[in-house]
Amino acid sequence: MVQEVTAAYIGIGDELLSGSTRDTNFFCLARTLKELGIRLARGAVIPDDLDAIRETLDLYRKRYTYVFISGGLGPTHDDITVLGVARALGVRVVRNPVLESKLREYFGDRLEASSLKMAEVPEGAVLHFCDQLLIPVLSVENIYLFPGIPELFEKKLESIRERFRSAPFYTAEILCDRFESEIVDMLLDALKRFPSIKIGSYPQWKGEGYQVKIVVEGREQEAVERAGAHLRSTLGGG
Repeated sequence: MVQEVTAAYIGIGDELLSGSTRDTNFFCLARTLKELGIRLARGAVIPDDLDAIRETLDLYRKRYTYVFISGGLGPTHDDITVLGVARALGVRVVRNPVLESKLREYFGDRLEASSLKMAEVPEGAVLHFCDQLLIPVLSVENIYLFPGIPELFEKKLESIRERFRSAPFYTAEILCDRFESEIVDMLLDALKRFPSIKIGSYPQWKGEGYQVKIVVEGREQEAVERAGAHLRSTLGGG
């Protein structure tokens, strides 16, 4: 039996909760982790608030293999993610000399004191550098900190994705021309026959030529293939 690797996501920012900014980072992370064989089990969007960061990390960091945080890593007054993570872990915020050197080299005479805030990390943090990007991904314990800007989030996630690779998911899809209410008992029967797999049922409303898409998923390839064949035979479909 494959030991499951799990993850949780925390999006931080008042702008996400107000609807001013769309949180596309959650979708990007979910898609990437699925490709890597990791189950994204929880997701939360919280405000720029130290207590909210601590409470959410207390809930997630011991329960899941990885916690991915997006947002709140800039130089402004509301960028408090590093401080929030440090408080949750009971460590200090320290200025990393490698990051400080890179910032001084990059900005030169244009360096503002506020920009040095981006050299601050939770004590004990590890730096994961990405080619062509100044600021690395930070990790401390099982927590990974990413910027909220979607383009940067995606580039940084892509740069370190292979460190998270786990046993793959296997899937089978069945396109069914029956209504969802007609196939409930058949899906329940399949779950009893193949207890190691999961089944998702997704109604189609856009006239694609079928009523429901059935997705069979699991870690064991043979079980997924057998369950898929059983459902195709039972339900009819491609």
